Amino acid sequence: MENTDKVPKKPTGRNRSRFLWWRRYKSHSYLPIKNGLLSRIQNGDFEYPDLFKHAKWEKHWMKEEQKDFLENYQGKEPKLDSLYHDIERKYIKRYNRCMEDAHTMELRHLNTLVEELCKEFEVDKDFVRNIMDTYNGTTEQLYYHMAKKKGYNLDTFIKLSYA
Repeated sequence: MENTDKVPKKPTGRNRSRFLWWRRYKSHSYLPIKNGLLSRIQNGDFEYPDLFKHAKWEKHWMKEEQKDFLENYQGKEPKLDSLYHDIERKYIKRYNRCMEDAHTMELRHLNTLVEELCKEFEVDKDFVRNIMDTYNGTTEQLYYHMAKKKGYNLDTFIKLSYA
């Protein structure tokens, strides 16, 4: 099976924050709560975080840098050199931080989505979670599915949502 995710060239020269030094790319811009749930869903505020992809890229870039190190090494045992292990340590630390952030963000997205759907359709969390466990569509489709489950006329509901 071929990997469909193309790994981009590693970015350089980015201004780093000492608080988020492990992130190489800007984070998603979330809409304010006042914009409404549907607008925020369409903006991608509840989607799978890109940080999972970024973490995978870190491992790819680590292997590239290690390969370059091995090709340019002038000693006898390159894999025993501490510089070789420093490359791995640096990238694995960034990988772990990205994965930790990604898991935290994904959990926050799911919990917030459940809470917002409960408020929007006046149902309890168990009802929403049961639907989410078995539903196999996009987040926007889930939103309309919830409206249909609550007995709303979808045509009228969609017109009101975009008004």
